[in-house]
Amino acid sequence: MLNLPFHHIGFASKNIENELRIFANLGFDIESSFVDSTQGVRGIFITKGDFRLELLENLPSSHTLDNYLNGNIKMYHIAFISQDIKKDLDSILSIDFNHINGGGGGNAYS
Repeated sequence: MLNLPFHHIGFASKNIENELRIFANLGFDIESSFVDSTQGVRGIFITKGDFRLELLENLPSSHTLDNYLNGNIKMYHIAFISQDIKKDLDSILSIDFNHINGGGGGNAYS
């Protein structure tokens, strides 16, 4: 069993500001924001206590999140902290996870 600490859950959104208003009413605060032009997304990390969410939206002319948004799917990913990514990736693949995406510098498994 892997012992990877939880980092955040990423949510796809059509409009980060609209989502942010909802989460602010639930007590979340902005931790940081970023633009990832490689993946074509803009994001904001929000926190409530030790719990962290990442709100993502497409950059103009990007379609990275379209499959999720068009299917009314909000959850985009769950992220964990790794101290040894090579070792942890080898472990993930050895326990019947399939590598489904390595684009944009990230890795996804199902």
